Amino acid sequence: MATLLVAYAFLLLVVAVVLGTLSAYAWRRRDYTGGTALAVLLAGLSVWDLCVAAGVLTRGTDVALLFAYGLYVGVMPAIAGLFVFSLAYTNRDRYLNRWTYALLSIEPVVFFTALLAGSDGLVYTVSGPTDTGMYGWTITAGPVFWGHLVYSYALIAASSALIIHYGLGSGELYRKQVYAVLLAIGLPWFGSVLSIFGDTSIELTPLLLAGTGITLSWAFFRGRLLDISPVAHREVVESLNSAVFVVDTNDRILEANDAGRRLLGDEALVGQPVAAALETSPELLEKYRSLNDDAEETAAVVEQRDRFFDIRLTPLHDARDALVGRVFLVHEITEQKQRERELERRNQQLDQFAAVLSHDLRNPLNVASGRLALARERNDPEEFDRVEKAHERMSSLIDEVLAFARDEQTTDRVELRLSALAKAAWGHVDTGEATLQIDGDREIIGDRDQLLQLFENVVRNSVEHGAAGGRSDDAADRAVTIRVDATPEGFAIGDNGPGVPPEKRAEIFTHGVSSSESGTGLGLAIVQHVVESHGWDVEMTESRSGGAKLVVSGLGAESTQRSESVS
Repeated sequence: MATLLVAYAFLLLVVAVVLGTLSAYAWRRRDYTGGTALAVLLAGLSVWDLCVAAGVLTRGTDVALLFAYGLYVGVMPAIAGLFVFSLAYTNRDRYLNRWTYALLSIEPVVFFTALLAGSDGLVYTVSGPTDTGMYGWTITAGPVFWGHLVYSYALIAASSALIIHYGLGSGELYRKQVYAVLLAIGLPWFGSVLSIFGDTSIELTPLLLAGTGITLSWAFFRGRLLDISPVAHREVVESLNSAVFVVDTNDRILEANDAGRRLLGDEALVGQPVAAALETSPELLEKYRSLNDDAEETAAVVEQRDRFFDIRLTPLHDARDALVGRVFLVHEITEQKQRERELERRNQQLDQFAAVLSHDLRNPLNVASGRLALARERNDPEEFDRVEKAHERMSSLIDEVLAFARDEQTTDRVELRLSALAKAAWGHVDTGEATLQIDGDREIIGDRDQLLQLFENVVRNSVEHGAAGGRSDDAADRAVTIRVDATPEGFAIGDNGPGVPPEKRAEIFTHGVSSSESGTGLGLAIVQHVVESHGWDVEMTESRSGGAKLVVSGLGAESTQRSESVS
């Protein structure tokens, strides 16, 4: 018996050294969530084994009793450390505050007070020495001990339940870690039950702590317990603005951060198949499936309902380089794309501006220079008139280019009358023999300068494109008639010119498109910009006389019927 106990004691010393080494390893990684609690747990188990080994080696002496009582210096922090570790490991560290630590300290304070200052028999009743028993004394448990036992088992059960619950929802990615932790917890406490309620000559609990040490050693160095602990990275993941999903090899979501839950509008994502979670986002699901076929990190940009997302799929491997899951990251880049498109649009406007300056303005400038030279040579007043017209043309071009380049938004809206706008614009344009006919009137709420610009461009466009397309030899028939109509939803401006072929009506508002050699192709592009800046709609159709008709809608229902003509 004595030889067996000595061998038992030295085995416990070895186990204590292993547990102490693991505690130091965990303490060096205390910056990880759960690292400090795990270090305290392992240190407590190490002290427990040391005290039992020392008590066995000094059995039958008063020192042995001192170690028998002193083992609780290790037991108490081990139990508390286990509970704190389970809270941290399962992402419940929000409960770890001063009140939690204060509650956990109550039982140890009561126990040690009863042990040191209480009456004999409150914790233990001791008799002996004797040749039986591990410590050479007969030790009978008192009521405080049984209360401590119930409290300890309750904390162990709660810790195990938390870890088991987490393990059931974690998938394969962390399951090996969970199994290792549960085995490490279960071994010594199973031994404790056998030692207390069974008939054994030695305590199995300290001995089974060897299994705890071996299991946690594997969890540290092969299962990478603290390196890839689900808690160790969670703070970083939750702080990201990107949606992050951890997916196992069966395409089931193991974890999702707050941004991911907000993106999919589902708080219960964990445990769902990816196909079910992304059911409302078919574009993301399709891209996920296409990227999932690749073993390496892949990335792509997805457009979904006017929103843009940069998505990345990164494989996760365990210590043996086996694929255990993937990280699916979704980052919204809608604002970035909008800025890129706005920059492209601005660059296009600059290109258009440069094109007009380099080409369209050069033509009337050359005309003016040539005519001016002829006028000086011939002293012909008509040549000066042509120079003046060339200058007017340049002025008109400059106004159009500047209006298009500014890309102004409508900010100053006032109440206006359709008829008054049409007449004011008519007076700003050289209309020659053309006639303006106004049928009906209505209120328009908008920017007066921009709307005048709209009417001026449409009128100038109708006049420049000729009278009735040369379809009649009668001068009266060739005269341009421009008609402005008030409609229930807006207004229309039509003419009796050649019109626009149906196949070209969709592109007529594009910059640079003009059926006239002298046109800039900016007039109707400016018209479209003015209409869109007011939030209205515009389209090109055919007038009753076969000419062009510009229809502006979206203003609302309000019009007055009356007719008048202006020449």
